[in-house]
Amino acid sequence: MAQAQQAEAQHSAHDITDLDLSCVARGTKIATRRGEVLVEELQAGDEMVSRDKGLAPVRWVGRVCTSTAAVKVPAGAMGRRVPARDCWLAPSARLWMQGAEFEGAFASREVLVPVKDLVGWRGITEDPQAPSEFFLVLCDTPSVMIVDGMQVEMRHPGALISLFDQMQADEMADLFPELLAMDAKSDKWRRRLDKHEAAQVLDVKKRA
Repeated sequence: MAQAQQAEAQHSAHDITDLDLSCVARGTKIATRRGEVLVEELQAGDEMVSRDKGLAPVRWVGRVCTSTAAVKVPAGAMGRRVPARDCWLAPSARLWMQGAEFEGAFASREVLVPVKDLVGWRGITEDPQAPSEFFLVLCDTPSVMIVDGMQVEMRHPGALISLFDQMQADEMADLFPELLAMDAKSDKWRRRLDKHEAAQVLDVKKRA
């Protein structure tokens, strides 16, 4: 029976390697008003700590099982105690980075960099042994939230939301899911970088 269930799970797993999904792996701790909470234990209505809006209520939480290797960001890779512990993310999850040195290259001090494009830097690696169950957390607008002490963007995935099993939703998100998608691209002043631009980030960081 266990083998049959495992085979069924593998068959239903999605390959999200190249999909623009900013998710975190099972076991990740999210900063909320009530302290750090495992992402799989978040409830609709929990107030999540966000970079731009302080406390933002969680509107929707979804889960997707994948055949995709998570990317491991070791403790301290992004700065002193950032992340606070080893952290596993979906490949396209974007990390928030800030620095005056980015202004020349990107006309912005703040950038969002796909973690898959940082593999090989400061011990960041693909980890096939990591959990292959990812979670997406949505507020009313795209949010940079605190994930294991590191700042990671969460945003609506558009049509890709159909890949997810809904785990939590408040009444409005359940009845009118399109409301969460309305401001999916509202964060226009913060640059989301592509693969080539991410390579520039590493060059800039090495020169800084």
